[in-house]
Amino acid sequence: MKALLVPPKEVPTIWNEVAPLINKSLHGEEDLIAEDFLEALVNGESYMWAVVDRETIESAVFGEIITYPRKKSFYINAWATRSGYRFDECMALFTDTVIDFAKNNGCSFIEAKVRKGLAKKLKWDDKHSLVTLTL
Repeated sequence: MKALLVPPKEVPTIWNEVAPLINKSLHGEEDLIAEDFLEALVNGESYMWAVVDRETIESAVFGEIITYPRKKSFYINAWATRSGYRFDECMALFTDTVIDFAKNNGCSFIEAKVRKGLAKKLKWDDKHSLVTLTL
């Protein structure tokens, strides 16, 4: 498996495979659907990683850099896996790619609004399903 930063121009080519994963992760999150994020991904305002095993997308993560008055964050808008069984492998790849990306872009932390089940697996600080990771 490998994690790949998806160039904006390539997002539409994998969108039909990624969108159902993202929709699964967004259920109950302010009535958002994957398509609500597509334009920002295609325009390069947000960033997407796909964890690929052979030719199957096992996981997708996307988010944006947010500049606060004193710090910068990489805010994860959606994070989904095809199944929870390969979570640890996907998380290891996440550590090597998304965390490094956030650090290289001057972010002090990563934050993500996640479902309670993912918050427990991550073992990050759980703040009403807003989890944070200090870099």
